Amino acid sequence: MLDALPYPDDFLLAQKCLEGEVSAIGRLQETYRGTLTNYLIHAGASPEEARELIGEFWADCLTERPLHRPRLATYGGNSPLQAWLKAVALNNLIQLKRREKRMRQVFVDGHGVEDGLGGEVVREAPSDEPRHLSEPPLLEIMRGAVESAFRQCDPEDFVLLQLAHTNGLLGRELARMFSCSESKISRDLDGAKRKIVEATLSYVRARDPWLELQWEDFIELCRVVSPACFGVE
Repeated sequence: MLDALPYPDDFLLAQKCLEGEVSAIGRLQETYRGTLTNYLIHAGASPEEARELIGEFWADCLTERPLHRPRLATYGGNSPLQAWLKAVALNNLIQLKRREKRMRQVFVDGHGVEDGLGGEVVREAPSDEPRHLSEPPLLEIMRGAVESAFRQCDPEDFVLLQLAHTNGLLGRELARMFSCSESKISRDLDGAKRKIVEATLSYVRARDPWLELQWEDFIELCRVVSPACFGVE
């Protein structure tokens, strides 16, 4: 079974951690703690937020939760463990930031209620964010960004990208199909890609202005993110 997986060593390490092997857990934390902390900081977390999140992260990955397996049990060895860990940690950061935003709104809008003893109990402000059943925030952002980018895509650009990347047609084949030169096809492809990139990242910035994602980050996440990453099974 291990030989059939793209990343068997990563999968084996995850399994040893889930079995409670102390040396494996230590290796997991030592290998990825610094990388994940820096990743969250570059994504928009404060150093304190990043350290706190990663401190809680290991327990989330390795501990049984009500009605759910440990988070790490959802890793299947089909992507690099580091990329998978980044996706889960980033989702946790987005949850934290959105929770903080809602709490700030509580005090701005006066949604606190008295507890009957002269004190005030914080009541969460109503959220105007779209609520997709059981959809983690990172998955929701990525789904929305892709949908938004392709809605804005010119129909001819969309067809061109589809033929080049999904169907694998070469520049000379596309040039014949569109009755133009290969150089024009190349320019048109570059322009279409640039528009997709700009529209995708624009959606991310509008959705969560604090979130710093580069196109390379988004592509890596697309290869990894699935509902199972976040315990939606």
